[in-house]
Order: sequence, then structure tokens, then C-alpha cells
Amino acid sequence: MTFLRPEVRRGWRATFNAERLAQWGRSPLTWILVACALVRVVGIGWGLPASDGWDNDGVAPRDFLAGLVETFTPGHYFTYPPFHLLVLGLLTSPVTIVALLRAPSLAPPDVIAEILNVSYMTGIAYIARFTTLVMSLGITYAMAKIAEAVRDRRAGYCAAAITGIDVSFTYYGKMTNLDVPYLFWGSLALLALVRAIAWNEPRRLRAFVILAVLAVATKDQAYALFLVGAPLAIGAWFVFDPRAREGARGIVRELGRGLAIGAGLFLVVDAVILNPTGFRARLGFLVGPASQDFANYSNDMTGRLRVIEETARLYASLWPSAFIVLAVGGIVLHLWRKKHEAPSRWVAGLAPLLTGISFTLAFNCIARRVEHRFILPQSLMLAVYAGLAVHAFLFELRGRVARLFAQAALAVAFARGIFLVVNLDANLLLEPRYDAERWMREHFAPGDRVETYGLNVYIPRFPDNVHVTRIGLDPAARRNPMPGFEERQDRFENVEARKPRWIVISEGWAWRYLTPLPKTEEGGVITPSTQIQTRGDPSATSYFHELLDGRRGYRVAHVGEFKSDIWSRVDLHGSTGRPTWILERVQ
Repeated sequence: MTFLRPEVRRGWRATFNAERLAQWGRSPLTWILVACALVRVVGIGWGLPASDGWDNDGVAPRDFLAGLVETFTPGHYFTYPPFHLLVLGLLTSPVTIVALLRAPSLAPPDVIAEILNVSYMTGIAYIARFTTLVMSLGITYAMAKIAEAVRDRRAGYCAAAITGIDVSFTYYGKMTNLDVPYLFWGSLALLALVRAIAWNEPRRLRAFVILAVLAVATKDQAYALFLVGAPLAIGAWFVFDPRAREGARGIVRELGRGLAIGAGLFLVVDAVILNPTGFRARLGFLVGPASQDFANYSNDMTGRLRVIEETARLYASLWPSAFIVLAVGGIVLHLWRKKHEAPSRWVAGLAPLLTGISFTLAFNCIARRVEHRFILPQSLMLAVYAGLAVHAFLFELRGRVARLFAQAALAVAFARGIFLVVNLDANLLLEPRYDAERWMREHFAPGDRVETYGLNVYIPRFPDNVHVTRIGLDPAARRNPMPGFEERQDRFENVEARKPRWIVISEGWAWRYLTPLPKTEEGGVITPSTQIQTRGDPSATSYFHELLDGRRGYRVAHVGEFKSDIWSRVDLHGSTGRPTWILERVQ
């Protein structure tokens, strides 16, 4: 690194010298991160090798390349902002270059046909998933450092350990959805804000704004982390910390500079300058069909109160109940410490709470959706406070008997939490589609005609020697192609004319036709308009019910389903643990 300035080289040597590496090896945080990495690497090959992944709403292996093209085509737009797409484009560029070199020509059909090869797509999927895994470790590290800035280093270890025991975080920490990438930048932004306040270092506000912009440029909903929470945290800094009031001019100056830099950065990284019409169109799509067509709660106060209620209820599926109690206790404990803490550290400790509240109000209550990935920000914030509570029990509780009792109770809670995340990994390894694939390899004959339905992410991998036709109501040209599939636009119920020998159906997709609409809607709960539209097709709805009941000339030959005497089924993002039906024609 002779091209670096001497002071920079000295800094690198100081960072990576033997003593520093030894310190990292002795740090409990290092081993917590190693344990988290091991848990998250299990099942990272879920559904691979394949030409497309099973990551529902994920951006890899395919969508991010198409998304980049759409983002930078004037007047066009992609569902998500381009920043992480650009990151993945850079990281996977060696695979893309090889595909381009091997394609018969650079004509789009030839390039697409080549790059959809399983070897390329699998390599891209692994790169994207490992990128997410590394970012998930970065989030865990950030939560630890936030707790450390608020209390001390041991509190950081506790917060990191609890962050790792989160079923939803474990799942999304190895998939290609954008939730972990945007929270990576968002958590680093929050860490910069917390340190700016706790250490009275206004210059860090620049980093806060820049990192927040990168979070929003990764996934738009990141705005909700900061829209309410950051102004309240900075306002509380002025109200409760005399030093902040004394240095108000410097704080405002640094914040203003950060906002100016952030605004310019946003215009570039979110492609606002390069494609303003596409940017406006994407915003219209996000505030319209992309959110409101999937809303589960009414657009009134009753619906929003139900959102908050359901958010609290869903945590029971993420953590052991003890951790929820600890998180609440940690919030109360931090509020109580106001008289015993330096004002700056006490205000800094409010920032995660305000961030969680901000996301709930500015996203969940606006989009009116409560799902595992949409309460992930709040669970990370609560992990900080649960860590503060665990720290108090382990290191501040008086009395030997009381400490032993607390340690035993915490050991049981952590054991339960570890079991839950390992149970999620077991669900990925025991995926029902694996069972369906084994059965198809054993029973499908070469040349058999197979019919299937739905999006790529729901479909199992078929034997190479059978003829697969995907039937759908949408035009075949608008589908995400699968190599070897014949795409046909047709009514589902015309199966008698098509007469395939086998039909393969995933409940992950077919539930929309199989689940009845509620007879009444009350208490703020509504049926999303997309589901109403699907169920508004009585012929298709009747077809799937009759097919599975044996009234369409087919019998259920096998059901690929989750089976275990130890582990319980987990249903995450409509993807995990869902059965796959294989039907054979009998007439």
C-alpha cells in the first residue's frame, strides 16, 4: 500500500497488527458475530442451484439486473431504488461478464438466454445472499455499539446476543430481500446519531445524514426510520443537555451541511437527476398500488390502532416472551436513569425507541401492513433495550442469590431463543419442495407432460427430462421466464383440453384461490384489494378447490410437506413450510 499517505499506512498497520487482531479474538462481540454468522449460513443454499431463487420479493438472482435497466431508462422505473442494485451489479459483475462473453451475440434475447443458465444464476444468488449475511452482521455490530454508547461495552455484548436471537432477522439475514440492506445503512446512521449525541460530537451528524440517504436509496421505506425519530432525538438533545444548547450553532451548522450533502447525494444515488420522470412514476406507484392494494387494515383510526396491536402481537413469534418483557423493562430502566446519567447519554438512549416509534407511525400506520419484515426495524430497536435490561440483571443486580436466579432465568430464555432460530434453519433444510422434488425424480417418466402455476419463487425444481407448461391468466411475454418451461396464457379450468399427466401446485401461490374471503370486516381489519380481485374470479377459485378434491379427473399422488418430530413449521413471507401438491391424471 505504498500509494497511501504515510499516516494512512500507519493507521492500517495499527488496525491490523497482531495485538489488535488478538484483541478482536478475545472480544465476546467477535464470538457473538461468529455464532450469528454460523446460524445464518445454514440454509443459505435454500432452493439452489436453480435458475431463480425462492426468496419471495428478493432481488436476486434476476431482478436487480432488470431493475437497473428499468431505473436508468428514461420514463421507466423499478419497484425499488437503485443503490443496492448497483452494489450487487458491481459484486456480481465477474459472473455477468463471463455470461456476456459466452453469449452468441449481445442481442438482448441471446444475452438473456445465456445468463439464465443455472450456473450463472446460482453464482449470482450466492453472492447476493452472502452480501446480505455480511450486512446482517453489520447490523448486529451496530446494535452492540449503540448499547455500548448508551451504557458500556458489556451492554453492547448483551444487545448483540439478543439481536442474533430473532427468527425474522435470521431468515432475512440470508435472503436477497432489501430489508436487511436498508437496515444495514439505517442502523449505521442511527449509530452515528447516537454517538453524535452521547459523545457531543456534532460532526457525526454529517455521517448520520449520508448513511440515512443510503438507506432510503436502498429501500424507500427507510424514510420512516428517521422522519419522526431523528427530529425528536435532536430536539430532546437541545431540551435536556445544556452543552447542546451552548453549542447549538455548531450542531445546526453540522446538521445543515449534512443535509446539503445528503440532498445532493440522494439526487444522484436514487437516479433522480438521471431519470426524473421515472423517479416520479416510481413514487406514484409506491404510494398507490404497491402499498394501498395490499393494505390489511382500514384507513382510519381504528385500522391504525389495530396495526399497533398486531405489531405487538407478532413479536410473540419472533422472540421468547421473556425478551419482550426484558425490552419493556429496558425502556423503563433507561427512562428511570435520567437522574443518574449524563444528559447526552440519556438522550442518546432514547434514539432507538424514537426510531422504532417513527417507523411504526410513518410506515406501518401509513401502509397499514404488519408482517415479519415490516416490524423488523422495531425488533432491532427493542433488542437494544432488552440488552440494557440483561446487562442490569447480570452486572448490576445486588445479592448473590438474586444474580444466580437472574442468570438461570436468562439462560433458559436464551436457550429458547437459540432453539427458535435453529428451528428456522431446520425449516429451510427440511423445505417441503425438497420432498416434492425427490418424489418427482422417482416417479416422473421422461417426456411426461407437467402443468404448473404461479411465480418462479413458489415453484419447485423439475426433473430435466419432463415437459413443463406454466399456465396463467397473464400474457406469457410478461412473465419472468424459466428455462425449459413452455409459457401459455389460458384459463386454469381448461385443463381437460390440455390433459397433462401431472399437475404441481404450491400452496404458497395457490392460497389466494383457496382461502375464503371473510364474510364481514370489522375491528379495522380489511381484505386487500388484490385478494378481492383474485377471489372475484369464481371459475378459477372453483377449479382449484375441485382439483384438490378429486373432482377434475386428477388425484393427489403426493404432498411435499414439512415433517419433523423435533422442529415445528415456520411460515415466513408465504415461502417457508408451505406444502406442494402433486396430482396425477386418472382419466
